[in-house]
Amino acid sequence: MHALSECRRSSPSLNQIRPGMGASRSVVRRLEERCEEVGIKMTDLRCILLHGLLESGPRATAVEIWKTLGRIMEHGHAPSQGSIQRNLNLFVERAILRRDVTPDRQWLYSVAPERKATLAVTFVDAGTGRRIACTAPEVAILLRRVAAEHGLAVQGASITVTSSAGHDLEAR
Repeated sequence: MHALSECRRSSPSLNQIRPGMGASRSVVRRLEERCEEVGIKMTDLRCILLHGLLESGPRATAVEIWKTLGRIMEHGHAPSQGSIQRNLNLFVERAILRRDVTPDRQWLYSVAPERKATLAVTFVDAGTGRRIACTAPEVAILLRRVAAEHGLAVQGASITVTSSAGHDLEAR
C-alpha cells in the first residue's frame, strides 16, 4: 500500500469558503492588488491563503493559518501545509507579509505595512541632460514588478532618452 494517495486533491476555490467566514473582501482585494504590483500571480489558493492569514490574526504561525483554513473551508479541504509555506515564503520575499522569528524559532506572519514612498521616475534627455519627471503610475508599477521578478526593489529610476525624429522632448 502506498503511503501517499495516488490521486491529487483539487485546488481549493473561493466559493468553498463557508458563508460568513473569511476576511473582509475589501482588505483581501487590497492585498491582491499589492501582490499584482510586485508580480505575484493571484491564484485561488493564494487568495484563500490571504483569507486564512487575515482570519488567523497578526503574528499567526503557518500551522495556525492551516487550521483556520480547515475551519473556514466548506468541505474542510485546506491547502497542504507545504503549499501554504511555499506561498508564505513568496509573500515574505515580495514584502506583502512580514515574518518575525521568536526566540524559540517559531515563524510568525503578519501583513507588512504598505510602502508609502512614491517611486520617482525621471527621464533624462541624452542630448541636453534635461530632466523630466515621469508622473505615469503605470511606469512605476511596471518597474517595481520587473525588479521584484529578479528579487530586487526599486528605490528610484532614471531613464536616459533621446528625442524622437523631428520631435523635441517637452514636459507635459
